[in-house]
Amino acid sequence: MILIADSGSTNTDWIIIDNNHIKSSFTTVGFNPYFTTSNKIHNDLKSQLPKTLDTKIIKHIFFYGSGCSTPEMKNLIFNGLQPLFNQTIIEVNHDLLGAARALFKNNPGIALILGTGANTCLYDGKNITKNIPSLGYILGDEGGGDYLGKLFVTELLYGNIPEKISNVFLAKYQLTKSQIMQKIYKEENPNKFLASICEFINANITEEHLIALVYRSFTDLFEKHIIKYKNFTNYKIRAIGSIAYYFKDFLNEVAIRYNTNIDLIVKNPIQELANYHLD
Repeated sequence: MILIADSGSTNTDWIIIDNNHIKSSFTTVGFNPYFTTSNKIHNDLKSQLPKTLDTKIIKHIFFYGSGCSTPEMKNLIFNGLQPLFNQTIIEVNHDLLGAARALFKNNPGIALILGTGANTCLYDGKNITKNIPSLGYILGDEGGGDYLGKLFVTELLYGNIPEKISNVFLAKYQLTKSQIMQKIYKEENPNKFLASICEFINANITEEHLIALVYRSFTDLFEKHIIKYKNFTNYKIRAIGSIAYYFKDFLNEVAIRYNTNIDLIVKNPIQELANYHLD
């Protein structure tokens, strides 16, 4: 029996494969090693794993996670999983490799992750051969939900968002401008808060100012990341994540401006990851 996980900062999708067939799936909170600890992972999983799951019969775990790009971060995830799965082979990989495998299987291409955060890579069909660093929600994440949310909040606090939009936003989320600053600088997981604003942007996407912010976010994605992959127009470009999915028309319009296109967008990669491992 094999357990496959695709983990972002917000949610982790899991699929159980038994005798070369998908048996079941479930969801837990996200486990980004930059925003959690091994003990918290252990405690969260202990309370959120299905009661019917016998951890002793899981032979192999393939965990693909946001932030799992260094040995230290991978070990943090491993140490959170291992006490619950102490008879299991646990393999922790970066979510970029999971995205590339889900989108391209064994073929080359440029893979994009556009969810809470953002990341990109060039994939040769087996390994990631180049990655332009995403730099996280403070310095980068262009094209991601936290980046788009940051653009919106910055414009809002500077007074550049039309008053009718800003009033609706503040009333809907029962926030003041000072409370927004509190959430970003004092509370936990500010990246999740910023990304959550994208739901409001999507619900009001007919507003010209919001449309401009979405175009700006995806333009920054291409300028800071995509065009830096040599001969990028020669590769297929595919994307995974909720931001890519819900704003796909804008993403493709920006891609066309750079003489390319996004030929596949998958909201959640877990099913395609399962297919990759089944193959």
